[in-house]
Amino acid sequence: MNINDPKNFSQKFITKFLGNGFGAVPKREVEVYVLYLLLEDGQFVNRDGEFDYHEMSLSLRISETKVRDLVYEAELKYTTIGSFEKALVDLIEKECFEADSVKKIIRFYVQSPLLKQAFEYEVRKLGGISDGSFSKQIVTIKEETFAKLLYRLYGNKVDEQLLKRMQNELNPDSDIEISGPYLIKIFAEEFIRTSGGKTAEMLFANSTPAAWLKALIFTNA
Repeated sequence: MNINDPKNFSQKFITKFLGNGFGAVPKREVEVYVLYLLLEDGQFVNRDGEFDYHEMSLSLRISETKVRDLVYEAELKYTTIGSFEKALVDLIEKECFEADSVKKIIRFYVQSPLLKQAFEYEVRKLGGISDGSFSKQIVTIKEETFAKLLYRLYGNKVDEQLLKRMQNELNPDSDIEISGPYLIKIFAEEFIRTSGGKTAEMLFANSTPAAWLKALIFTNA
């Protein structure tokens, strides 16, 4: 294994290891911190820029289960997922999902154990249920829960200007005004029905679903 930045790696390790006296750091903590330094150094990253748990397992000669446990502890202690709103957009933008229009569910592929935990927590706060039985890296939620989640995260970003524009694009001849919850609801429906594809793009002025959510976050921040 070739360390990309050996100076940074060694300095951080020595600082951590000697911080409370030689040998004071427990073995488990040393393992967690070394893994964190390896990840920070850019090791075990595949062509999509994601951590490859299988490669990590082979290189470190430990089980994938132990790898995931170590990664979770490393993320919990030394990193942050930042804004969940932006993390969700990132998952959509990278197409880390699979929509089932028949069952009206959407499965998100969430590689980070910490982000997966945050995702499941956000769903629970809405009274929804996330099904992770399919895979340890999959979060499955219903269309209704997805719409609730989107509205809770982005509903306050939907201003009058956006509602008027969407009124003209979607239902210009109707006297019934489009509301924020309705707008988010049809976004969720179209997103799942088309897997975030062309219909959803047409619905939101030729922009991708991720771009539309980004516009809510950044333009109306």
